[in-house]
Amino acid sequence: MKCSKATDYALHALLYMIKSDGESRRIPVQDLATILKVSTTYLSKILTRLVKVGIISASSGAKGGYQLKNGWEHVSIYDVIITIDGKQSLLEDSFNHAKECPIKQIMDEAEHSLITNLEDKTLKDLANS
Repeated sequence: MKCSKATDYALHALLYMIKSDGESRRIPVQDLATILKVSTTYLSKILTRLVKVGIISASSGAKGGYQLKNGWEHVSIYDVIITIDGKQSLLEDSFNHAKECPIKQIMDEAEHSLITNLEDKTLKDLANS
C-alpha cells in the first residue's frame, strides 16, 4: 500500500477540520489550501472525493466551505486512504508469484498487518493526538 501526497493532504485537511471544530463550522477551501500550501484546485478535487463517500459535506456560496459530517469519529484512516488512492498492493506481481512464494507470503502478511492497524485507527484518534 502506498499513500500519495493526495492522501497526505486529505488527512491533514481532515485534521485541521477536526482541530477547528469542523463539524459545526464551514472552512473555505482557500483557507485549507493556504494552510496546507497546495493549490486550491488540487485540494478541491481531493475534498470532492471525501464528500462523495460522506466523510465531509460541502456548501457553496459566500459562507460556503467544507465541514465534517456526523459520525466522522468512526471513519478509519484506511477508509480515507482507499477513498483517495484506491486499494493497492505492496507487491507488484511482476513474476506472477504463486501462493507458496516466500516473498509474496511475507509481503501479504506485512500488508495485512498494516491494513488492520490503519482500520483500527480512526479520525477520532487524530483528534486525540
